[in-house]
Amino acid sequence: MQFWLVSVATVLPSLFIYYYCFNTSFTQQEQKLTVTEMSSISKYLKHQGPVLPSYFFSHGGPTFMYENDSFGNKGAWNKIKSIGHQIKTLPQQDKPDYIIVVSAHWQSSASNKIEISTTRTNNGNGENPLIYDFYGFPKHMYAEEFHSNSNAAVANAIMSKLADSGFKTELTDRGIDHGVWVPFKVAFSGYNTLSDRQPDFHEKRESDLPDIAVIQVSLTSNDTDFNTHFKLGQILDFFRHNDIWDEAHKKYLKGMVVCSGMSVHNLRDLGVSMQYRQQNPTAKALPYVKPFNDLMKSIVESDESKTSDTLTRLNDLKKDPLLRKAHPTLEHFLPLVVACGIANDAKQNIKEIYNDELGSLGWGIYQVGENIEPKM
Repeated sequence: MQFWLVSVATVLPSLFIYYYCFNTSFTQQEQKLTVTEMSSISKYLKHQGPVLPSYFFSHGGPTFMYENDSFGNKGAWNKIKSIGHQIKTLPQQDKPDYIIVVSAHWQSSASNKIEISTTRTNNGNGENPLIYDFYGFPKHMYAEEFHSNSNAAVANAIMSKLADSGFKTELTDRGIDHGVWVPFKVAFSGYNTLSDRQPDFHEKRESDLPDIAVIQVSLTSNDTDFNTHFKLGQILDFFRHNDIWDEAHKKYLKGMVVCSGMSVHNLRDLGVSMQYRQQNPTAKALPYVKPFNDLMKSIVESDESKTSDTLTRLNDLKKDPLLRKAHPTLEHFLPLVVACGIANDAKQNIKEIYNDELGSLGWGIYQVGENIEPKM
């Protein structure tokens, strides 16, 4: 018997979704791998090499693109730049073929619904458009570029896996927002409008991630529902441990997951924080910022992060006034809840690899799992 392809109805204009069926016949190479799960869309094989770490990035605003901008954070910039360098310089056999990203800046239209970004071009494998979802910033920030491609096989596999787990889900023709492309520009590109020259509009633009696709996944509309977003992380962890078949490129793909928010995010207090720092010259941030960063470190780095007790502690935060001081709205906190779900499913602790406070913002960066050490 052989693999065969069944074409199904279009979901978005000009976008076709292909479903693959699987049977018991393997090539010689595939016989070395164990089939762990099969859906109506893709076949999955247990990943045989090292499992890539997952990350939570604090991404700031568009000012974060610039290393020395006073409204960014140079330490966080350097840390994310170094993470990008580690990923790009991995041996080819260890490098991810795609990155799934959950950003604070995309919530779906329903409380149990997750949307997955796709493109109309190249049957869902085209370039990700950029969403400049920030307002009132200098003109040069709207001229920034970041070039990456989507991947239809991965988007379909995520949709299928989420649906199998009880989520409402759909593919959405959408670009990537600044919660994705701003930190990814820091991590993976070597240019911006204030430093190295960007490609001219008429020049051929090369991808900043030529061998790594980027697929954004939304949050739900309910930012107080930690249980559902913790579950989302558990589901997405599947793609760290299993390779999926990409019929278009005739290969199995390995993935990693990045969650993008802020460890503390209170834009309402930005003006208050400036006044506070003028009155308290030695203070870096408002009094609640460091205590909340420290609290989150104690939760995620606890041995309990390997158990369901992590979710209990996250839900208990809703009764703590400190949470609403740090996050008057919770959309920038939810990606960290998703990261905790990833860690729980993988039975791995999260560790804080960078943190800082400034004004009413916290710049926590966290890692799930260990770095892959290059083979000597």
